Amino acid sequence: MTRIEKELAQAPRSQVERLAFIEARLYFLGELQRQDVAQRFSVASVQASRDLSLYKQLAPKNLDYDYRARTYQPSDKFKRIFELSTENVLWWLKSGLGDGLPNPPGLPTETVNTLCIPDAEMLAQVTRAIYRRKVLEIKYLSLSSGYKTRQIAPHALVDSGKRWHVRAFDRENNRFSDFVINRIQFARALEEDIAEREQAAADDQWSQVVHLSLIPHPKITHQAAIEADYRMKGRRIEASCRAAVAGYMLRRWGVDCSADSSLNPEEYHLALQNIESLAKAESADLAPGYKRTKGLA
Repeated sequence: MTRIEKELAQAPRSQVERLAFIEARLYFLGELQRQDVAQRFSVASVQASRDLSLYKQLAPKNLDYDYRARTYQPSDKFKRIFELSTENVLWWLKSGLGDGLPNPPGLPTETVNTLCIPDAEMLAQVTRAIYRRKVLEIKYLSLSSGYKTRQIAPHALVDSGKRWHVRAFDRENNRFSDFVINRIQFARALEEDIAEREQAAADDQWSQVVHLSLIPHPKITHQAAIEADYRMKGRRIEASCRAAVAGYMLRRWGVDCSADSSLNPEEYHLALQNIESLAKAESADLAPGYKRTKGLA
């Protein structure tokens, strides 16, 4: 454990969060004032001063002070001491929520939002059942059979990129399946235990990991542009996911999964190099261009 890690481990969790905010604002917005910390966390100015003092002790080469602007700025020798997720930072910049950055007027952002947002009341029914390990009796609207009452044992939420699903054991069909949350019209928790065969540990597709090797679509002329888009190393991306969600992921990423890379390269910039990796993934039927030549292995 390094000196910085030891000091952070001894500091209160609330102070560590403020220190992470100090670093995030410095690094991604390029300036910080003591009042930024005080306002964000509703603490006294004296506490914000202590936080800044501690951050300067942990990373003395990270800050420069501009006396004219009365702001701290990141130095040329700035080196992060927190592992900040770029995805989280982008979320902070977009939403202004969480324990990171505000949504500053000088840094506008725009994003394409999902159209299928789960109903909060139904989502709460599902998340409570997952957390409390309860069976749900639901009235479900499917494309094939319309309204039907089912009993499911949910164990996880899945974001497919278009819709939110709940992964659950379906008692009627005696198998694990995905249910679109917005198609659940009614739900109530049953006061009974979930059987061992209905639990997440018994969901082979959930436990099984699929390794994907993604490359620029072979029919794209300037493949270096795609390599730059995805910051590829060695002209490929190595990714892993659960077999239960592999098809969703490949569809969301726009990956050509046909055997001969026959999909339109203007629409599909990536191709799956190791198509055989999908042989045991039931969700692979959702992958663009994928055709199963044999049954599940």
